[in-house]
Amino acid sequence: MNFLNLSAGDAIYVPADAPHAYLSGNIVECMARSNNVLNTGFCPRADADSVELFTSAMTFSPHNAEEVRLGTSKTEKSINGKTTLYAPPMSEFNVLKTSLQDGENETIKAIAGPSVLFATSGSGKLLADGKTHDIKEGYIFFVGQGVEVSYEASSGLDVYQAYAE
Repeated sequence: MNFLNLSAGDAIYVPADAPHAYLSGNIVECMARSNNVLNTGFCPRADADSVELFTSAMTFSPHNAEEVRLGTSKTEKSINGKTTLYAPPMSEFNVLKTSLQDGENETIKAIAGPSVLFATSGSGKLLADGKTHDIKEGYIFFVGQGVEVSYEASSGLDVYQAYAE
């Protein structure tokens, strides 16, 4: 396992066969649907202590620390340029991060699949499907396919939106 120090906004892609752990800090973790996840910290004691199960799931292939770093890019889904894209090297999902200062706004074009969005800091308004909702740190919303979403920040607002197309 590699030891990495990440700063706010940094991202990594953890390959399917790679164990990982977070030692401190706050993270956003998004993972593909799977039936082969071993959450040794969150499962019954008998499973968490099964060395045979754990070792049978690992390939023990080395991964370079730099190959797991995931960059960001601009996204065509952003109307005002306040949103970046995290696109892992697999097809199951992407993640958008919108960062707004007080009084700023952003619109995310309709996405051709479902998404889940959540605020990690700040507060403001979420406009979707003709309705206005309060949004602030800890709020989570499901967004249906083909729905455009707009944000208006009253206090610095950070929103992540995981989606599949």
